[in-house]
Amino acid sequence: MTGHVQTPLPTLTPDAAFVPFHEVLGRPHIVVDGPYSEGTVLGLSHWPSGGVPAQIAADTSAGIVARYLDTAPSGPPVEIVTNNHFDEDGLLAAFLLLQRPPPGEIRDRAIAAAEAGDFTTWTEPAAAWCAMALMAMAERPTTPFPDVLRALNRAGRHAPAGAITIALLPHVAGLLGDPDRYHRLWEPTWKRVQADLALLDSGLATISEIPGGDLAIIRTPRPLSPFAVHPRITAMRVLTAAPDGVLRLEHRYETWVRYVSRPLPPRIDLSVLLPRLAGIETRPGSWRFDGIAHPQARLVFGDTSGAPAPSGLSCQQLVDEIIGLNPPARS
Repeated sequence: MTGHVQTPLPTLTPDAAFVPFHEVLGRPHIVVDGPYSEGTVLGLSHWPSGGVPAQIAADTSAGIVARYLDTAPSGPPVEIVTNNHFDEDGLLAAFLLLQRPPPGEIRDRAIAAAEAGDFTTWTEPAAAWCAMALMAMAERPTTPFPDVLRALNRAGRHAPAGAITIALLPHVAGLLGDPDRYHRLWEPTWKRVQADLALLDSGLATISEIPGGDLAIIRTPRPLSPFAVHPRITAMRVLTAAPDGVLRLEHRYETWVRYVSRPLPPRIDLSVLLPRLAGIETRPGSWRFDGIAHPQARLVFGDTSGAPAPSGLSCQQLVDEIIGLNPPARS
């Protein structure tokens, strides 16, 4: 029997360049970390609509690009790379695709920093530092780069994501190779993470996970950075309970993208809980759920203006309602 012959993946030309999404205008292009659109010939994106070929799928778009580079693509030439938004994974994916560093420290750190940026998980602090620095580079109060400020000032009716990406691409390799050099950019955020980790270690903030329930419960006197929480949990649903009674459940981003390194429990549509929660809630306001298609799919109680507000329910009451919706555990 004749086996299936895979079509060669498109080849990025040596002189390829990043073009802002709104300037592509349907020309053939490779999209990193975004959706297929008119003119897309290859999607190197972990989005649900990213269209990535199965043979190069990975958890992050940066990881997908690394696998693409390792395939030695030989298909039709393409000279445009684009993305429809700015974030760490998208920038790092574009960097890997255009600069093509060989396997080794720079590529590995780029993938680890993309995971830190998208999922706020890390094992090597330098990966988190790089993700924090990249975001600081892109923001008006903290960027040290005039080109980024010009991009923000000239945005007009178009999002500045493309111009910011172009401005930052020349700086990515230096950051990945020497994160300490950029400590002023990541240090303020990292200090907060260290303080949050100390709060958890002291027992003043706690994490508990429901066995088989895909639910982590954070009880904390103040908001904690996901950089402090996510590396310590395996659950993909995170319920945070504040002392004032504010309860917020959020699905982790891993459950929205095409995550391939391990099976994850499917999202559960919590909108079916809303009538029940409305019936037992004792305070004015309403429970809201973003819907399972939303990247974070939050469940939260809000006041009449929609702002998060203390609920009359206890944390345990909400946990019991959520766990009651869980499908049978996988065998």
